[in-house]
Amino acid sequence: MKKGEGVVAFLASANRDEAKFERAHEFDIHRHPNPHIGFGHGIHFCLGAPLARLEAAIALEALLKQYSSMEKLAIVPMADSSMYGLKHFRLRVKSAGKTAPYSF
Repeated sequence: MKKGEGVVAFLASANRDEAKFERAHEFDIHRHPNPHIGFGHGIHFCLGAPLARLEAAIALEALLKQYSSMEKLAIVPMADSSMYGLKHFRLRVKSAGKTAPYSF
């Protein structure tokens, strides 16, 4: 870099470093160790991290109780180069209490 040149921090690349993570672009709930920086680090650690983890645990538990099966239909990433996320995540689910499949 030269003096006066600009720098862009590409936050969408966080936690996707192939040197740090095997299969870095895959979501793996069982990844261990998982030194991600999703909630920051050190003095910049997110104060809401425990609440976000609790909310995710509650939501996932509710989904698993509600549906006996879930099939991924389509994943559409956001068209935004400044952050990583999903625009659509389509699932076909089967209710745990009914036999008719749903799609949303």
